[in-house]
Amino acid sequence: MMNSAIMRTRTPLHMAALAALFLAPLTTVRAAPSYVVMRMDGPIMPPTRDYFARAMDRAVEDRAEALIVEMDTPGGHAEAMREIGQMILNARVPVVVYVTPSGARAASAGAIIGLTAHVLAMAPSTNIGAAHPVLGTGQDIPGAMKDKVVNDMSAFVRGVAKRRGKSVEWAEKIVRKSVANTETEALALGIADLIADNRQDLLRKLNGREVVLNGGRRVRLNTVGAVPIPIEPTFTERLLLLLFDGNVALILGAIAFYGLVAEVQSPGAVVPGVVGSIALILSLYSLSVLSVNWAGVTLLLLAAVLFVIDIYAASHGVLTAGGIVAFVMGAMMLFRGSPTGAQVSIVVVVSLALVSGGFFAIIVGSLVRSRRMPPGTGPETLIESSGAARTDLRPTGKVFVDGSLWSAVNVEDEPILAGEPVIVVQRTGLTLRVRRAQPSAVGPVYGSQPTGSQE
Repeated sequence: MMNSAIMRTRTPLHMAALAALFLAPLTTVRAAPSYVVMRMDGPIMPPTRDYFARAMDRAVEDRAEALIVEMDTPGGHAEAMREIGQMILNARVPVVVYVTPSGARAASAGAIIGLTAHVLAMAPSTNIGAAHPVLGTGQDIPGAMKDKVVNDMSAFVRGVAKRRGKSVEWAEKIVRKSVANTETEALALGIADLIADNRQDLLRKLNGREVVLNGGRRVRLNTVGAVPIPIEPTFTERLLLLLFDGNVALILGAIAFYGLVAEVQSPGAVVPGVVGSIALILSLYSLSVLSVNWAGVTLLLLAAVLFVIDIYAASHGVLTAGGIVAFVMGAMMLFRGSPTGAQVSIVVVVSLALVSGGFFAIIVGSLVRSRRMPPGTGPETLIESSGAARTDLRPTGKVFVDGSLWSAVNVEDEPILAGEPVIVVQRTGLTLRVRRAQPSAVGPVYGSQPTGSQE
């Protein structure tokens, strides 16, 4: 009886002990901490904002210890910067901006993003600051608009600095006076929170640091042994970011010019015109976001004018040579002083200049040769060719002759309507002089005819 009573009292205790032994591994084993890491290189543009938003969502989804943004930027688009700053200020996970590698910078928009971060870290030999707003052309903002924009940006950075417990005076100076500092100066001023040699050093120094998230919630970072979750830009983001590269913008502009000129020289070819139009739209989109220097743009337009004139003027390539010089100078000046840091490679500039010279030398050469051809082998071969009017000729319009679409002038007094047949009477350059084709003579009509007189 006693043994059974003891067993009855011990059984629940034994079962609890066994359950504790089995459940102990389940309660003590814990997944290693993780952090999300992304790169913010080059100009900060709208695709950069989308990239950052994806990284932030992943950090929240995985309950990461932090989102680490490894930064090296000359600045960028003001609205994209402000939207990234808003996401950081309202973040549910700590955001660490790490200016790296050595020689990197967090300038202009990058400096303001760094200021909004919960932790700002810098590698040795890096710098931060110079956030004075300018026009999209890279020039200073004129008149009263300057005060409006500068005051707005200054108020934003003062509020951010006060919230992060950093120097409000320094924050205002980077906007109003374009002040910039090295990593050691920033640390001494209390702008940078720490200096780290590399990412492992950063994780070691972040461990145990307490940050305050939106709403006052305090979080202590646990980054020792944390597993990285790298986030890369998507194909679309890479493509859009590629459009904001100065070299790509210049190449697209050149392709647009070549395509449109080729279409004009060979009416009806279609493909050069389509390719040139698409390249032109993409180039204009890129240049509308990047900050361009208007002196550079003017020189590029002058180069285009000289190239085109040389097609029709007997300058024997002198204008093309002048166009090449204007192109090189304009390309090198195109992004001078740009706050986005956009620039072009001298290799790209020289290559495009040589291609442009060769392209127009071929066109000009072909036109010169065509002028020297004997009768019957050059433009005269189109004379007396037949075709059809594609538009009304009153007196000018378009005609389709010899498989191509041509500009045409009606040499007759009466207008030729679209669809009517025409005959070429003369060709002047790329313009045909035409007349209405005479209708074929009406043949005899055969049928029953009376063979005798009727009474």
